[in-house]
Amino acid sequence: MENGANYKVRGTVLYALMPKEVDHHSSQEMKLGIAEARGRRKVTRLVFDFSKTDFMDSSGIGMILGRYKEMAAVGGEVFVKDASPRVKKILEMSGIYRIIQSWDGQNEERGR
Repeated sequence: MENGANYKVRGTVLYALMPKEVDHHSSQEMKLGIAEARGRRKVTRLVFDFSKTDFMDSSGIGMILGRYKEMAAVGGEVFVKDASPRVKKILEMSGIYRIIQSWDGQNEERGR
């Protein structure tokens, strides 16, 4: 995608590699990209991979919450992976970690 986001499905897990900057523009593009990827395969888990992300504003939080609601409505789960200390602080302040877990190897085993 133009915004630097990538989407990969393994089994029933959709990995969304977040772009370097998650702002209003990239959040809108990611909504569409995630919807398209979910439409092609049955997805029960969505993992937001922040390993390349340096910046995120409130648009990113809103986009994540929207995808959480969509996944929860169909019995799916959402996870956060590899957030930098800066991004992790934004996620903590927003309360995301009250509803979304961190991704680890055990989560991956369950998703296969």
